[in-house]
Amino acid sequence: MSNERSAVKRILIVDDNPLILQSLSDAFSGDYLVDVADSGEEGLTVLEQAASNGPVIDLIITDLNMPGIDGYELAHRVKEQNHLNRYIPVIMLTSMEITKEEARAHGCAAYIPKSDMKKVVSMTHILLPR
Repeated sequence: MSNERSAVKRILIVDDNPLILQSLSDAFSGDYLVDVADSGEEGLTVLEQAASNGPVIDLIITDLNMPGIDGYELAHRVKEQNHLNRYIPVIMLTSMEITKEEARAHGCAAYIPKSDMKKVVSMTHILLPR
């Protein structure tokens, strides 16, 4: 399969909390192709496989605080990995207080508190119109 853009957009959700993964997967599976990863390392693997086998990932939603590769490091590696990934928007989920400037400095299109799942859904629809 080629890595051409699919008509259906593909989202990668990365979080070490299985409840968050399930909740977001359920929220998006009707409108998008959804991949999930329970760590930053697994997220990078899914991204590499998608780049090789298609369809490519169109948006990443990631937790900030994860063991190993955290959300900031994941966003940085995604942007550095290859020329296609540079343009993938990353939404950072966090229960911590961070500023817009911090999120942008790490390559994130948006940061949203984990407690505001409605905003996660609406921001996803803004960044990836159906």
